[in-house]
Amino acid sequence: MRQTITRSDKNLRILNKLIVNGFYTGYIGPEKFELMRNRFPNNHRLIGFLNDSGNYDLKFDFKPPMNTALKVLIGFGTLTSTISIIKGNWILPISLIAFGLIIFVDFKLKEKKEINLLTNKMLEFHKTEYE
Repeated sequence: MRQTITRSDKNLRILNKLIVNGFYTGYIGPEKFELMRNRFPNNHRLIGFLNDSGNYDLKFDFKPPMNTALKVLIGFGTLTSTISIIKGNWILPISLIAFGLIIFVDFKLKEKKEINLLTNKMLEFHKTEYE
């Protein structure tokens, strides 16, 4: 299930406050927003795309230089694994698949953590408006 944020003036103000208060850097546009948490090192970003029902679908991915490098590494690993299997060497493809699965699981855990952190910060700002 994809995490969503309702598009409303209040939520847009809260997203803007998160940027102004220094929790995130990024921008908020009419059709999407992009947020990166202020910490070092940070190679990830949260993107909210406006869907058909008027809500923002949250997506988590790498920043552009890392995103391109990841695609190149996936292609290189696939090519190397294919050549190794043709030559009869099974150790390299198995180790690359194991390493890839570890990276994938780590990425999914970071995705869940970052989305939960964003929604918790938004709830914090919602609560402070009503106090």
